[in-house]
Amino acid sequence: MKNKHKVSIEMPIMSFETDFQGIVSNTEFGRFLERVRYALSKKMGFSHKQSRLTKLWTVMAHVEVNYRSPAHFEDVLVGTGWISKVGHTSIVIDYEFRLKGTRRLIADAKQVLVFVNQQLKPQLVPKALRDKL
Repeated sequence: MKNKHKVSIEMPIMSFETDFQGIVSNTEFGRFLERVRYALSKKMGFSHKQSRLTKLWTVMAHVEVNYRSPAHFEDVLVGTGWISKVGHTSIVIDYEFRLKGTRRLIADAKQVLVFVNQQLKPQLVPKALRDKL
């Protein structure tokens, strides 16, 4: 699959995102994933408000984060995300986090999102989204 909808954002590391050693806490990567996913969604033209109007939501079915190298307070991470797979009712988003200005991989990650209706029953990936991919 082409990565025509790849997005990258810069994230300066703040002191409250680190542990007592000044290293980014693993718990912060959930937030980092959401920041990149939000930017990817916006780039593709899907707003939070728009998804609510369709009465279709996504449920996080799986999250996997591989920590490769530590990042520290005042480092700047570049978080990149792209849709790597589209299934019948789900999409897979892959991520990389690198130290800005270097090739050093801090972490890579994957999320599986399942589209559901109001009763939380799986639904087909919306045609509008599938057509964009």
